[in-house]
Amino acid sequence: MTNPFQVRSLPDGSAFLAGRGPVTPGVGVETAELQIYYRLADDPGVDERSHAHERSDEFFIVLSGSLVVEVEGEAHVVGPGQYCHFPIGVFHRIVRAVPPIEALVIRAPSVDDKIYR
Repeated sequence: MTNPFQVRSLPDGSAFLAGRGPVTPGVGVETAELQIYYRLADDPGVDERSHAHERSDEFFIVLSGSLVVEVEGEAHVVGPGQYCHFPIGVFHRIVRAVPPIEALVIRAPSVDDKIYR
């Protein structure tokens, strides 16, 4: 049996590092329970509508830049070296981003459970 352990470099752009698929070829690893999105962008975009996850927790870990997230109608700034946690059922959205953004978005379990408000 081949050893499933892997070491890979972070890519030069945004990529799905782990998840049910599709993951970024040559970079990502298919996993059943964990989703990791590496976000590296000068223009990361914002969410037009709030959403929540019915069965998964989500974390944003900001490495550089900053995000303004709206949680249940209240704005919060998440800066470099900080993270935020969106528990199951909590409506949230990114309303503004200060680039360049480098962040990890981690969600578990990796299921299609997004609902919009």
